[in-house]
Amino acid sequence: TGKKLEVSLANIDKDSKYDKRSLKKHGALVASESGWSQRKAMEKILESNLYTECSPRDYWQFHFWDKTIEEQKKFYTKGTVERLIMKYNTDLKQIGTVRSKEKFAKQFGDLFFRVSFVNRNISFEEFLEKTEGLKNLICKPVFGTHGQGVEKFDIPESTEEKKALYDMLMEKPKSQIEEVIVQHPDIAAFCSASVNTVRLMTILDEADEIHYMYAVLRMGTGGLIDGADGGGIFAPIDVETGRICRDGMSLAGEKYIQHPVSGKPIKDFQVPGWNEVLKLAETAARRLTGVRMIGWDIAVTAGGACLIEANSESNYQFAQLPYVEEGLGVRYKFEPLL
Repeated sequence: TGKKLEVSLANIDKDSKYDKRSLKKHGALVASESGWSQRKAMEKILESNLYTECSPRDYWQFHFWDKTIEEQKKFYTKGTVERLIMKYNTDLKQIGTVRSKEKFAKQFGDLFFRVSFVNRNISFEEFLEKTEGLKNLICKPVFGTHGQGVEKFDIPESTEEKKALYDMLMEKPKSQIEEVIVQHPDIAAFCSASVNTVRLMTILDEADEIHYMYAVLRMGTGGLIDGADGGGIFAPIDVETGRICRDGMSLAGEKYIQHPVSGKPIKDFQVPGWNEVLKLAETAARRLTGVRMIGWDIAVTAGGACLIEANSESNYQFAQLPYVEEGLGVRYKFEPLL
């Protein structure tokens, strides 16, 4: 009732407009690939949605135009993801903790293994104490997503210049300030400009058994951010061994046998300290009893694994795009947990 009803209706209207734009956009893309008219492509997308719960984007990215309905049903789609989220992520307060970098740092800071603080209610003397011995800092807006607004700053040597940096950081929107992670040299060899991270999805079922659903190594391509939405690429990891099992690719479907910046081969790379990555994810997962389906972002350093952040609505394209050409959907991995 009241304001909440107004907000809900506004969100429904916003989503409806987005869905119509997406249907039109991806209908045109499917038409260009399939040889159908745009109208037929849009009708096929809507038909598929009835059987597979796919979004227009799913239909295009997973090449549903060249698959039968039965083949399409093998794929993990947006509707499946939403039903899993509704089943496993039910605690709104804990979801808020996951989405706020400040709240997340308070609950999981012991798993960060680095300096981390918010740019509020901290004196210059405290700032000097926390940053002593550090050369760089990362500034992340508290409610930012997809790496938006993330900045890196060098820490100057003189006290006067440090005061200027402090004043500038304190004037920024509320942000999490962190020590820059020094990643494992083997992982840095792909692209040293960004911290290249593991995205590992876990589901903690009703019996409190942990399931490692899928993992990828996300690699930057020259920018500060490694995320695929920010121009980075990714490659799937065998969750049992920690070894990359396919070539790299972008969300647009471009394949990379070698990293486009370093030329380093991607497939068969062994992520160092993989058992530590799994153990860290399980430790973190067991702290969120009301948010049981999480995509964890984890960095690997020479000293071990460290937690970066969590995603209550993890990018599900990571799980499946590398297998689309072979027609291998991964819905079977999630079916027992639906």
